[in-house]
Order: sequence, then structure tokens, then C-alpha cells
Amino acid sequence: MFDTDIVLHLEDLKRRGDFAENSLAVFGKPIAHSLSPVMQNAALRKLAQSEGQFASWKYYKFEIDPENLEKTLSEFHKADFAGINLTIPHKEIVMPFLCEISPFAQMVGAANTLIRTKGGWKGDNTDGFGVAWAVENFSGRVFKNSDVVILGAGGASRAAAFKALVDGCKSLRIYNRTKSRLEKLLADISACGFSAEPLDCFSKIEPNSIIINASSVGLKPDDKPVLDFAKVPNGCVYFDMPYIRSRETNAVLEARKYGFKAASGLAMLASQGALSLSLWTSRPLQIETMLEALKNA
Repeated sequence: MFDTDIVLHLEDLKRRGDFAENSLAVFGKPIAHSLSPVMQNAALRKLAQSEGQFASWKYYKFEIDPENLEKTLSEFHKADFAGINLTIPHKEIVMPFLCEISPFAQMVGAANTLIRTKGGWKGDNTDGFGVAWAVENFSGRVFKNSDVVILGAGGASRAAAFKALVDGCKSLRIYNRTKSRLEKLLADISACGFSAEPLDCFSKIEPNSIIINASSVGLKPDDKPVLDFAKVPNGCVYFDMPYIRSRETNAVLEARKYGFKAASGLAMLASQGALSLSLWTSRPLQIETMLEALKNA
């Protein structure tokens, strides 16, 4: 039986007998850093304590090249995997390969959770739920009636943006270094009947804003904070989607030094993953179990 901590590849699927009877997986490139198997398998063990059938479920991680994604999804469907999570760089490029797409994933233009159906894979997006839960968990703040600032315009940024808009935020401002990608997100937001503004200067952040870093800045232990927190106005809270195993990101530490409530992405990882598992198993959310597993990893 394959160890759930190791990085697997598409060719490993040929050894179907070395996987659990009911298998789940996360795809990414790179994927070695992923803590998803740690928290998902902890939650499956918890479910198995009261429902024995979940003892036959396991969650694995696969490094998959984006150019092989369509073929890989077909092979995993044939192998009867029950569900798949997607991370960088697969969330957006998967959309043409799905047989069904949830309304929120369609709006976002990205899917991070795939559910096996008879005809193929249904795509959903749990990142929006994850970021909203994480922000409320550490700060007590919700998107409704809040000024929201998002840094980045990739798949995770899109989920945060549309979740903030659907929940009724007061305003949404988005910053991204690549102008074309930002313009595409703003156009997609407008096409869905919402409005958002580009943020071209961090000094224009409103007091009491919810600031979300949805860029990749912060993934490396030596990354500098994406903001100068000395210039951030009073009352803001800061959420870093990136996370580093065993400690907070440099940006979170810097934000707290200036008196801001701040947290990095472990709570989002747990909450979006818990919703994914709930979609696959039709069981209640296991957020606390997943968070505990992540903190002990």
C-alpha cells in the first residue's frame, strides 16, 4: 500500500492494487510541500471511528504536469477515484475538461474540487468558503458590508473576490502586478453584474478594510511582506493565503508588530479542504480535526 506522505506520479496509477479501496487525491506541480494528505487522512480516521466504512478511504498527493491534466483526469476516473483536489497550476486550466460545473466555480472560472460522476468529473470551488471562514475565524470580520482589498488575480484571488461580492461587500479593490490579468478579472466581475476597482496605490486602502494576500508572495520563508504595514490605515485586518509549515509568514508577523489582527493560510487550507471532504462523503465538516492535524504536522 502506498504511503500517503510520498509524492506519486501518473505512472504509479498502474499499481491500482497499492491504493486504498476508496481513494482521493490532490494534484499539483510542485506538490511535495502539500499538507492536504495530513489533514484529509486525519479527518477520514476521525470519521472511521463512528462509521467503519471510512477506514477504507485514503488521500494521496500526485505531481501532475499541466499538459497532461486532461489525460490524467480520464485515467483517474477509470481507476474509480472518488474525488480530487487541485492546486497550482491546475485550478483554471481544468475547466474545459469537466462534465459539470457548480455555479460558483463557473463564476470564478476555477475549480479546486472535483467530484466523480458517472459521466466524468464535476468541478466545484471551496476556496471562497475557505477564505471567508478563515477571515472570520481569526478576526471576527465578515465580507458583508466590509471594504475588501485583494492582492493578486489568480485562481485563489478570483475565489476570494467573487465570495466577497456574493456575500455583499461594501467595496472591492484588487491589486495585481500583471495588468492584463487584473483587467481580465475586473471584466469577468463586471460580466457577472458586480463591480470592483483596480488598486494602483496601497495608500488608497480604506481604514477597517479586510486585506487578503492571494498572491504567491509569502510562500518562501525569506519572502518580504507584500505590504508596508507602517502605511496601512487603522482598523484593517490582514489575511495571508500563503502558509509556512510550523510558523506564521513574515507578513503576518510584521502586521502583528504594527498592531493589526493577522493570520496565514492554515485555517483556509483546513476549511476549504473540509468542505471538499464533505462534498465527497456527504458528512459534516471536519474543520477542527483538520486544523489540529495541520498544527501538529
